[in-house]
Amino acid sequence: MILVQSGLKRDFIVSLLDEKTIKGVTFKLSRREGMNMYFTHTGDGEEAAKIAKETIKKSEFGPALFFRVTHE
Repeated sequence: MILVQSGLKRDFIVSLLDEKTIKGVTFKLSRREGMNMYFTHTGDGEEAAKIAKETIKKSEFGPALFFRVTHE
């Protein structure tokens, strides 16, 4: 499971990752708690976190967002 933390644009981040397969890793939103979004994924946790972070950074709002992606 990976954790994405962001104070802004949470719905945008969910739309980027939820139910999407990116570089062979499929993400599924598990739950939301405040600014925390938990995603289950296929494959390795470290790799999934790296892919999620890259995807958010390359998005329309990514360069301006302050966010953190970790794996559990």
